[in-house]
Amino acid sequence: MAAYRPFLGTTTDRNQAFPGIKALKVTVVQDPYGYYCKEPWQRTAVYSKQTIPRYIPCKNPRCQQSEIDLQQLVFLQGSGTHTIHCEGHEGTPKGRRKGAPCDNVFTITIDVTKEEDARRRNDGP
Repeated sequence: MAAYRPFLGTTTDRNQAFPGIKALKVTVVQDPYGYYCKEPWQRTAVYSKQTIPRYIPCKNPRCQQSEIDLQQLVFLQGSGTHTIHCEGHEGTPKGRRKGAPCDNVFTITIDVTKEEDARRRNDGP
């Protein structure tokens, strides 16, 4: 089971990792131009609160030292569509020699349903 890092400490409980969030849907689309994935379905990943990983790796096989922290993105950015450029490079794995910057782009759509929003919908206007 994956470890999640709430503001303090580490947990494997998703309710502690995402406090106050009832439902979560995250759609990650990367490699928009088809450089690294052979099939279009390989570019898109959809996650819920139960299946979301902590980090998403870059699809560029030569990219080093780059991951997107999905949990931090959910906390700091919230709902909406976010475009993030990969911050990795195409050098050596340990970073001794930095290569050209990676040109992969992540488009991440986040839909968060907070517990108070769900209660308001059930209670009515």
